[in-house]
Amino acid sequence: MTAPVSRVPKDARPFQGRRAGLASRVLASTIDGLVLLVMFGAGYAVWAGAVFLWNPPAFSFPAPSRLIVVIAGYLLGVAYLALCWRLSGRTYGDQVIGLRVVGRGGRPFGFTTALVRAAFCAAFPLGLFWTAVSRENRSVADLLLRTSVLYDWQTPATVDDL
Repeated sequence: MTAPVSRVPKDARPFQGRRAGLASRVLASTIDGLVLLVMFGAGYAVWAGAVFLWNPPAFSFPAPSRLIVVIAGYLLGVAYLALCWRLSGRTYGDQVIGLRVVGRGGRPFGFTTALVRAAFCAAFPLGLFWTAVSRENRSVADLLLRTSVLYDWQTPATVDDL
């Protein structure tokens, strides 16, 4: 019988399950920021398309106030982060970099924790930089909500694995 093959890259195995550092987390957050920018732009395009279809002769691109843009961006960011963290423990950026957000003891957390963490992270993104001075590589949100961001290159089991 042969030993099972690990899905974790050989060079990454020593880091598997450790708390992620600042550079990895900033890179994952940058990817998520780009994802949110694309989602926001797509939402604007749908809105402009609906305005056009409603009255083509009088069409002009919608020009929302800065306050509306900030509120919509914040709500989109909170929804994206909360849903991703609750459903899989990782956002798209986390998936690309190999990170997972977990609760106490490495367990998944509930929707309320995901929503509060998302609201805090979207309102206070600079709290991430506390990771640079924290001995435990924890951000302000991690400290307040007792969450952690771990290196996790494991992929969920697929039908072929069963």
